[in-house]
Amino acid sequence: MKLFFIYISIIIFSVSVQSLAQSKAQVYWNSGNAKFNIQDYAGAILDYDKAIQIKPDYLNAFINRGLAKVKLKNYQGAIQDYDKAIEIDSTHVVTYTIRGIAKDSLLNYSDAIQDFSKAITLKPSDTWSYYNRGNSKYKLADFPGAIQDYNKAIDFTAKYAQAYLNRGLAKQKLNDVDGACSDWYKAKEFGDTTAYNIIKQYCK
Repeated sequence: MKLFFIYISIIIFSVSVQSLAQSKAQVYWNSGNAKFNIQDYAGAILDYDKAIQIKPDYLNAFINRGLAKVKLKNYQGAIQDYDKAIEIDSTHVVTYTIRGIAKDSLLNYSDAIQDFSKAITLKPSDTWSYYNRGNSKYKLADFPGAIQDYNKAIDFTAKYAQAYLNRGLAKQKLNDVDGACSDWYKAKEFGDTTAYNIIKQYCK
């Protein structure tokens, strides 16, 4: 009986230590988020580092640290963080989307498209991934493919100004000036300030 109580005490102590570590990791994570929100990305990364040191499988810390690295244009570092995040949870949609953005920023458009496609497989209504996949296709001069993705982004988010703007650019590449202008007017209506100058230049 005495051995049983010793065993139980060891378990309780172990759980308490783990809970304390998780709590401390969350404090650093919260601090990192606060710094991220004021655009202190370098400071945020230091806090996420500490959270991960305490809790090496802290998924959200890897995700947010990767995003902070994207903000600092450390795209390779961001990709490494998202690789790790995917090891921890291979079903987390945003990890594929932001890793795709990092790859796109490194001009690795084909691999970026694979990541956006994976995100869409996991969440078929993911507007952000359709929009970003459209951008990568546009950069590969796959203008019909880009338009299809912008169509989907607009289907799921009807007032997506940037999707209208970029769909207009893709239509322009295919010499569909009327369709392009129609999209640019929509982009302007929904608040894209760059659309005005494009309309002024190309639309009568």
